[in-house]
Amino acid sequence: MNLEKNEVVNNLLNKNLKIIQRTDFFNFSLDSLLVANFLSVGRGVNRIVDLGTGNGAIPLFLSERTKAKITGIEIQKISADLAKRNIELNNLSEQIEIINDDMKNWKKYFKTGSQDAVVSNPPFFKFHGNEELLNDLDQLTLARHEISITLEEIIETASFLLKDKGYFAMVHRPDRFLEILDTMRKYGIVPKKVRFCHSKIDKQAKILLVEGIKFGAEGLTVLPPLISHDSDGKYSQEVLELFK
Repeated sequence: MNLEKNEVVNNLLNKNLKIIQRTDFFNFSLDSLLVANFLSVGRGVNRIVDLGTGNGAIPLFLSERTKAKITGIEIQKISADLAKRNIELNNLSEQIEIINDDMKNWKKYFKTGSQDAVVSNPPFFKFHGNEELLNDLDQLTLARHEISITLEEIIETASFLLKDKGYFAMVHRPDRFLEILDTMRKYGIVPKKVRFCHSKIDKQAKILLVEGIKFGAEGLTVLPPLISHDSDGKYSQEVLELFK
């Protein structure tokens, strides 16, 4: 394996998988593992799209849970190339495909209503034009701030891609929870389950996981909170189980 400058290789899921990452690019976080585990992938889920796949972490995690065909779309060429190498490194080229393009161009690759599930770990922060708030590195800026894509555009794209009764799962920030629910409903995705994730049991939620079903029946389930770290700062038993 030939690594370039700033590249490192990490093990995933008890060393079942490996991932190449760049120290100067946005790397996968616990968020990716959590949303990959949150997405419903039961019988009938045969085609999945990951919107904004980065270096391919979510498709890699999903490959441990499902045999479905997974396609990751990534706008940044360096990240998309990393994702392609990660798929090859793990011998998953027959299951996972990476597309280097803007997800707004989805019509070039998919038919409307062709996907059983869509998943995303999108940029969390709105961009209001104040460049002083942005990261110095453009690649990190695009990964963290809604510059190339907005929350509404991601959910709209997911809705176009999903078949009726298809699943959409996303990881995001709790302060945008109501906006997420409103936007999902706007595009015909009925929120079905949500889970708030806390770094410690006495801390406010840092992220949320939400899943909806396109044209699904009404009824939202709020799952028990996920606590990611014990009081000593180590991963909680539940998170360790996910890594297994």
